[in-house]
Amino acid sequence: MKKTLIALAVGAAFGAPAAFADVTLSGSINAGPAYVHSGDGSVNVANSIRSTGATAQQGITRTGINANYSNITIGSMEDLGGGLKLDFAFQITAPVNGNNNVQNRNSHIGLVGDSWGGVWWGSNENLYERYFYTVDPLDGAAGLGGNLQILGSPGYGSVFDAPNGVPSGADFYRRTENTIWYDSPSWGGFTFGAYTTTNYANNNAPNSAASPGNPRIWGIGGKYVGPTLPIQVWIAYEQHKDLYGLSVITGAAVTGTATGTKDKGTQIGVGYTLGDIFMYGNYEQLKYEADGLAGATVSQYKRNAYSLGVKWNIATGYVGGQWIQALGASCEMANGAGCNADQTGAKMLSAGYYHTMSKQTQAYVMGSYTNNDDLQFYGMAGGGSFSGGAGVPNNLGATLWGITVGLKHSF
Repeated sequence: MKKTLIALAVGAAFGAPAAFADVTLSGSINAGPAYVHSGDGSVNVANSIRSTGATAQQGITRTGINANYSNITIGSMEDLGGGLKLDFAFQITAPVNGNNNVQNRNSHIGLVGDSWGGVWWGSNENLYERYFYTVDPLDGAAGLGGNLQILGSPGYGSVFDAPNGVPSGADFYRRTENTIWYDSPSWGGFTFGAYTTTNYANNNAPNSAASPGNPRIWGIGGKYVGPTLPIQVWIAYEQHKDLYGLSVITGAAVTGTATGTKDKGTQIGVGYTLGDIFMYGNYEQLKYEADGLAGATVSQYKRNAYSLGVKWNIATGYVGGQWIQALGASCEMANGAGCNADQTGAKMLSAGYYHTMSKQTQAYVMGSYTNNDDLQFYGMAGGGSFSGGAGVPNNLGATLWGITVGLKHSF
């Protein structure tokens, strides 16, 4: 539920002129205690991508307050006449547990037409990611158990890439800044969109030793939601130029060595609604390539994944669950020698129940289990202390499981 702010008060606070467009305040606070366990890592296992030691990395257990995607948004939609509107939004995180700084999220300004759609620029969760989380049965991938734990990621502890000024990162589940995008209106249930970053390297000059090339991201996608038939179909493609995703995968920097990199993500999905039950399936392929490498160096990595999910609306709320499997990857060496990417898959099972307390408030419980192959680590989402980096070790071969309970209040 959005609440209109008093325009005069807003203007007085900022010393603005006396004429104002309506401004809305919206967002959600979504937080609760979480328990996460990461098991011991593998021992004496190796392939062409990674290797483990003779002693297993020790597992760890963590508890904390999971902040999920808590946010506050200030927005405005002004009618300019002739079917044209100006759309503005400024969104920031709401770190309710005090562990994170306030950060920009999806903030933009743009023009919207009644008949042709809209064009915006700023920072945003890209269409490739939006197609994933809009069908996710666990609260739109807001945290633990969401499909962002495997989809859009090659693994190796990488879970969601927020905007940053450094040209690196392997995730396709990401938000980018310096972005221009177009979203169409619905034409008989069909919508499509396209986006590109203007220059992803804010803090590193293009063509320098630290940032060779000119890092950019672009993508395109289309979706059909039947206005009469209960079916959905979608497809999206995203490409990353000079973001060096192979550095994340292999654990060895290729920046400054490769003459350029190109990473590609493709997803295809279908969903069907049967009464109060929505079922869906997704297929994804991620491919990472680096040019200019020599010798016994991994120059290409490819992995496929699929997911099956269901959401059942019941009288007191809804129940959701999903199964995701990342298949073992394949790879190529720069010198054409054989490349071994065995033991790089993972399986994930997650489920949750969301209890409706009011139009604005839900209580929930979510659980997630991930079984990584010996030379893979898909991590846990829902806050930095539960991701593959800080708090839970990046143990190749570790089995992870977690549970969280919480409250979500939207306003």
